Amino acid sequence: MPKYSEMSGRVENLPGHKPLDKYDLPEWCAHPLREPAAQPNMLIFPGEQTHYAGMLAACQSVPQLQDMVELASEAFDFDVQRVLEECGPEDNADRTDRSQMLAYVADCVAFELLKQHQPDVALKPRAVAGFSVGEVAALVAAGVMSYDQGLIIVKARGEAMQQWADEEDMAAVAVFGMDEDQLLKLCSRVNPNMRAPSQQKVFIAYCWGRRGFVCAGQHSAVMELQHLLQQSSGEAVFTQVLPEHKHAGHTPLASRVAEEVEEAINSIPMNAPTCEVYFNTGYRVAAGEDPSVFVPYLLQQLTMPLRWDFIIQTSLQRGIRRFFECGPGQSLKELMIFNPSSTPTQTIRPYELTTSLKV
Repeated sequence: MPKYSEMSGRVENLPGHKPLDKYDLPEWCAHPLREPAAQPNMLIFPGEQTHYAGMLAACQSVPQLQDMVELASEAFDFDVQRVLEECGPEDNADRTDRSQMLAYVADCVAFELLKQHQPDVALKPRAVAGFSVGEVAALVAAGVMSYDQGLIIVKARGEAMQQWADEEDMAAVAVFGMDEDQLLKLCSRVNPNMRAPSQQKVFIAYCWGRRGFVCAGQHSAVMELQHLLQQSSGEAVFTQVLPEHKHAGHTPLASRVAEEVEEAINSIPMNAPTCEVYFNTGYRVAAGEDPSVFVPYLLQQLTMPLRWDFIIQTSLQRGIRRFFECGPGQSLKELMIFNPSSTPTQTIRPYELTTSLKV
């Protein structure tokens, strides 16, 4: 088919035709004289445990990015640049507090790089979303808060969760190949101390996608859950303990931590988002929504399961066809494998639609 530039002004001027802009064509109508519309894009921001040695090395040659790293060092009370360069055992980069802080800085730097290299993508997204602490970076990208304000929330969040992890013995296990309803029933059956029945101590924390989950909670309860999974499931179910995951965030067990983080969140005056925001809790808000509507979703984040499956499936249903992962690695691109979407005419594989940016 000839290009639009070759046809415009020629075909539409034939007898019986009128200029294209005189026709009231719906947006969904494909027409050879209409320039193809840009595919709606979504910016996604990864969470903790995505750092690596040498991350953000390019920041040193870009004053604006170096300023961001220095601001983070002041806010977090440690040399962020040095930890990013080395990530040695003595740096405790794998601790949840530092890992969250490093992820936030890297996510925001990646967003700034995207603005420099692809401003049309970075400044006019259809939507944003972030995985766990990445949600704060997503809100920065949506204009809800500034980078400096995000530092305040991430510091409070990381420190509160680290203190919790230091005080209680917690663990997490990834579960692949089981339906959510079955997994919920197994979690409710776990009782790590049969002599002293107590409230539920292990929950689904992350819903990655279809039959992909992370369960977290009291260490003994998580180990009991893994044992039940191995006993009651067939070869199609696979489990793996996550050694770096030392907390039960995104479960009801995190209520005390959520209360501590709430003070930091409420201290930040927030703006209406410039684009759609998909929250970890599964809710979506439109551009221009009043903060009073969505701040409760942010407050609920740590005590409710992270519904990444809802986020990706809903965004696909609403026409998103390009995803840009702003942050280190490609953890979110890999999670796209769990989230294919089918329509009557095609199967959409979001993994193939995702670009992970290098930082």
